[in-house]
Amino acid sequence: MVSRAEVERLRTEADTVLTRIETVKSELADARGREGDHWESGELPVTLATPTGEEIEVTLDVDRSAAENAQDRYERAAEMEQRLEEREAVAGELAAIPSDPLAVRILYHLKSVKGDYPRSMAGHLTADRPDVVEHCEHMEESGVLERIESGMLKRRKVKAKMADETHQHHTYYRLSRDGDHLLRFLDEREGKANFLRWIDDALTVARRLSRGGPDYPRMTANELGLDYEHVRQLYKAMQSVGLVTTYEGSIIKGGERKLKPKSETHRKHTYYVTTDETDRVLRDLDE
Repeated sequence: MVSRAEVERLRTEADTVLTRIETVKSELADARGREGDHWESGELPVTLATPTGEEIEVTLDVDRSAAENAQDRYERAAEMEQRLEEREAVAGELAAIPSDPLAVRILYHLKSVKGDYPRSMAGHLTADRPDVVEHCEHMEESGVLERIESGMLKRRKVKAKMADETHQHHTYYRLSRDGDHLLRFLDEREGKANFLRWIDDALTVARRLSRGGPDYPRMTANELGLDYEHVRQLYKAMQSVGLVTTYEGSIIKGGERKLKPKSETHRKHTYYVTTDETDRVLRDLDE
């Protein structure tokens, strides 16, 4: 995913290549004169000292000159920065997280349990572990999450663990101060509006519920042509943010549900409806 950290990494690599350009020229010339895997991959990893003296590994394109290797990084960094600015214009503070509703659920889960690791989170959220790992890594990079330092984790600090204490065999995450701030932002009307604009399909589903009345994830997914698991996670995330709530009562009257007109519907699923705040936010967005 595009991030400020990735932009800075590319620019640091570009600066390093130019600063150590004679070394880079020598490495490329040497590689072109000998056999090796670089001929098959087209890539040559080299270790260089940055302008500040820190050593980093840079993967060079064997077919390009030293200057071209640097310029390519500058151009990619500029393109990424433009995309980031476009994201931030739409999402505001939510640009720090993926547009997947699962990312929002991870934040609220960590707020509740204080700290957890991806496999455990996947179980709690009924999600795929690789997706949780990817989102956690991205949100750590953007500063919304932070890793818990290695050592002993006390039960009173990490509610997801049932033992009094545990050795840290996994990578545990918790909310950073920025993460706490982001959840407070989601409590506000502006935060809810940004959620609807940024999170995949949130605005479409919110408008559907606001105009059509109670609905449940399977029906929403089928009629909108969306993946069921994505819609299920979306409803849960919207509920956490306060955009939807579950419909109470065993029978839905015909006047309440315009999506599928019936005199009444016996509730066999978990139905969701928009909150009054959501309806106000939607009116503001449509003006």
